[in-house]
Amino acid sequence: MNYKLSRVLFAFVLGFVLGAVTTEIAYLSLRRENREPTTIELIIPAGTAELIRQGQSPLEIPRELRFVMGDTLRVINQDSENHQLGLLYIPANSSASLKLESVENMAVECSFQVSNSFGITVQEPVTWYTRMRGYFFSGFPLGVLLAVYSGLIGTIKKKDESVS
Repeated sequence: MNYKLSRVLFAFVLGFVLGAVTTEIAYLSLRRENREPTTIELIIPAGTAELIRQGQSPLEIPRELRFVMGDTLRVINQDSENHQLGLLYIPANSSASLKLESVENMAVECSFQVSNSFGITVQEPVTWYTRMRGYFFSGFPLGVLLAVYSGLIGTIKKKDESVS
């Protein structure tokens, strides 16, 4: 294989690897949300309704939650009063579940927050297939770009040498 072709091929592989590494770093930094679907429990502690009437938010309950598509939200009501989260009606001392099957970002009405709203973000889970697509869609263009520039650099140097 001649020198110019091996340099272009090396530049392409280098670009592909750099794109893949960058994609993997992004994946690892977002690992919390990128997981397999599971059941997530949200507990409404006893005395929540009384705190809400006093204008105080229960510290144990977050204002919003992040999910991956396929998660099941299970709301456990330990309070002595009934509560509601969007379409879920949760009687006192019982629980209710909601399967989150589509990607969306929403605010739903809820009775266990002072603001009467609760944020729910549902993301698509990252699978090995989506990771491989990320490697390809970042690595391939970067590899082609580096390969083209690598080929041009050799051409420019030859022109400079012929002019001298």
